[in-house]
Amino acid sequence: MKRIFRYSILCLTAALAVLTSACDDFFDTDPDNILNVNDYISSENEMYRGFLGIVTRMQNAGDHPIFLTDTRCNFLEIAPNAPIALQDIYNYEPTDGNEYADPTCFYEIITACNDYFDKMEEYHKKIGGSMSESAAADFPKLVSSALRIKVWAYYTLGRIYGKAYYYDDPLEEIKDLNDASVFTPLNSMYEVSEKCIELLDNGITLDGNHYAADLEMDWPAWIDPETQSSSYDYWNYLTPPWLLMRAELLSWRASYTNSLSDWQWIRDNILEYLNNLYLNVDGTIPSDKTPGYYYNLCIPLTHSYYSIFFSEQVGYDYQLISGIMYDYDNGQRNRLVQYFCPAYPGDGFYLQPSQYGMDSYAETDIRSYTQLLTMYPINGSIAFTKYYYSRRGGNTPEYLRTNIFEIQPTIVLYRGHDYHFLLAEAENHLGNWHQTKTLLNNGLENEFAEGRVDGVPVDEGWDARYNTWFGTSGGYGNVGIVGCAQGAEHDLPVPDETGTFYVTDENGAKRAITEEERIKIYDLALADEYLLEYTGEGKSYSYLVKMAERYKAAGDAQADTIVSNRIVPKYSEALQDKVRASIANNYFVDWNLTGK
Repeated sequence: MKRIFRYSILCLTAALAVLTSACDDFFDTDPDNILNVNDYISSENEMYRGFLGIVTRMQNAGDHPIFLTDTRCNFLEIAPNAPIALQDIYNYEPTDGNEYADPTCFYEIITACNDYFDKMEEYHKKIGGSMSESAAADFPKLVSSALRIKVWAYYTLGRIYGKAYYYDDPLEEIKDLNDASVFTPLNSMYEVSEKCIELLDNGITLDGNHYAADLEMDWPAWIDPETQSSSYDYWNYLTPPWLLMRAELLSWRASYTNSLSDWQWIRDNILEYLNNLYLNVDGTIPSDKTPGYYYNLCIPLTHSYYSIFFSEQVGYDYQLISGIMYDYDNGQRNRLVQYFCPAYPGDGFYLQPSQYGMDSYAETDIRSYTQLLTMYPINGSIAFTKYYYSRRGGNTPEYLRTNIFEIQPTIVLYRGHDYHFLLAEAENHLGNWHQTKTLLNNGLENEFAEGRVDGVPVDEGWDARYNTWFGTSGGYGNVGIVGCAQGAEHDLPVPDETGTFYVTDENGAKRAITEEERIKIYDLALADEYLLEYTGEGKSYSYLVKMAERYKAAGDAQADTIVSNRIVPKYSEALQDKVRASIANNYFVDWNLTGK
């Protein structure tokens, strides 16, 4: 019979010696020391430790999307000593049964969250109103944070595998996957999106109390209640953000429904959020807008924001919103440096930039091999150095640690550019070509010399909240996604004096296009830039799949070529037909979750 494995996480790996006197160690992990599944929450501290047990499951899953999906995307290729299983992923061999395609790590997170909810409810029933004031205030925030992690796990399953099994059961015993009272199959990414949006919108009820999904835990206040030191702010990056997750999920749902209300929600809520990040208390715009962390979520700075990859314990680096962090000294590991660095000791260096991927960047692009910021020659090989090599001290790169094998970079889940891509995507589907083109290319600062987007006839239709994106004396202005990287501007059709959009065919002839055609052209430009921007982050392949699903739902019989046309040229001629056929058959990753 079909069964689902009873994961070891049911006991919640929770020997997390989170002591306020030793928080520089982030949190300790001892996978061999687990709390009892029946009563692991018996004191207030264990509420927090149990939550951090969920985070250890995220740590285990962090690099999985990178090795599974970036290997199949346009930029990376396998190095000569890559394991056979990884070679099979790269070569589009069948994925069912391949260790790199195994989704178990995400179901472990889900089961850990379910178990946490179950034990938190038991604890609330037992303790109720006798919690301390601080614990009573944190209880809803911990539950909310765990719910968002559960949503993130399902969202990740959906965008990789195109389906998932939904369940709320803590699975304290083996359950049959056919048991409809426990498991609900979500058979498409549309169904996954709907379920995730439902969870984000409705929250969760435990012991008769309802908890919203958007509550934020103030970790520094718990770690250091006396001073609430900002040196612990990076703990607040643990949980994926409600707004960005909901916006991304809406962009997927709208791909199937073409819902303008979903696009409108994305546009309005992201603009409102970014606008409020640096308004004065009275709602006015600061006169100087001194650049800082919050400001730079909205305004991408040339070069600076890439420093989020040049750090292990991220504190104030530009653009980070949520990430999975690791501490080598406490046994917390990911495999990024081992797989990407030719100088890694022992068995390693499995993935490297493809020539096709490198050629996709303009020479001026700070992400290109020419500029040596994310790629560099090491030991005779061109290496992808985004996570472990830094030019912070000048033009000579340096490793983040003396011992390369100790480098444990943060795996970024969300960063500032996610706002910009989603905002541009929403503006595009709302018919706002000028906004989309400006956000994608060189930004508002370069588009509007007067420093405003309203009050000029040609610029009608711009939301006034964009006015906060301009720099003033001593400040920075928005330079766009491409401008931030000094990349190649996308040549997009713009209307003539009659409002008609034209494209030029391969023979040089001009042809008028419909609004639907224009939207697709702009969508695919966003996809092309997304490939350049999110290399090695486990996200770019899924963005292509989202576009393919969107135009497949719109009736395009060749929507799969949105994926294959951007990936197949990476491969040798001998493999290209095979890869194209595989993508045409199914661009999602196959895995048959059945057991024995």
